[in-house]
Amino acid sequence: MSKSKYADHPQKEKVSTQTCSRYYDPEQISKLRASQSPIAISVHRCPTWSSLDPLQFRGYWDNSANGTLLNTGQTAYFTFESSARPRLCGGPLIGEYIFEQMHFHWSVDDFTGCEHVLDGHGYAAECHLVHYNTKYQSLEAAVAHPDGLAVVGFLLEVVDAPNPSFDEFVEGLEKIKKRDQTCEVSSESLAWMDREDLSSGNYVTYKGSLTTPPYTECVTWIIYEKPVQIGSEQLGLLRQLEGPDSIPIERNVRPTQRHPPGHSVIYVKQVKAKL
Repeated sequence: MSKSKYADHPQKEKVSTQTCSRYYDPEQISKLRASQSPIAISVHRCPTWSSLDPLQFRGYWDNSANGTLLNTGQTAYFTFESSARPRLCGGPLIGEYIFEQMHFHWSVDDFTGCEHVLDGHGYAAECHLVHYNTKYQSLEAAVAHPDGLAVVGFLLEVVDAPNPSFDEFVEGLEKIKKRDQTCEVSSESLAWMDREDLSSGNYVTYKGSLTTPPYTECVTWIIYEKPVQIGSEQLGLLRQLEGPDSIPIERNVRPTQRHPPGHSVIYVKQVKAKL
């Protein structure tokens, strides 16, 4: 696995808020050294880049196919049929990535349910959209490679009023309270993603690992800085999902991991593409 460009020149870490529109590109990020995930990130200490292409999400909430929502006994798990999988490209990614699944992490309170922590701020939950690189045949094949997966993370912030964009997804949660229960939902259940922040919001990116076994270091992480708001009662339906022995899943969060020196996190300011 290639070393970070900062690994041999630690003094460059100090130039953390400088931007460069010519030098930095996805190829530089692909060479960063991976580490275990999740991590606590000090955003103000990260190098800031503004030269990457905007992220492009194709076929998510505007997909003509329906998806399946499943209670795995560990999380709420969403998939599309293989012929209608969304695609992700741009940003720190080289090439195109295929959507595999979406799942959630949460806890018993509104501040420790996220896995990644930005500037010491915790949230109620974290949503992960898992994608695999199109140059590999499947997710199973992709995890064997450092550039195999791209995971987009959204931090979920609890507010009093319900978020109407979550309505259809919440209706699905009400149907999968028991372990192994499934229901069909339309792509509109992902309508909460459809916000300007996707193409113009800032995010952090780094090379890391899966946060569930076997914790393979094969992930390019993209964590949006601005949280997605969700109503308290809506979030509460995640906490009502039952795992083994019909006991509610109270916590499915991996603690933050040590982030060794030389493993860089980049803060990306997205610039709107000109028409």
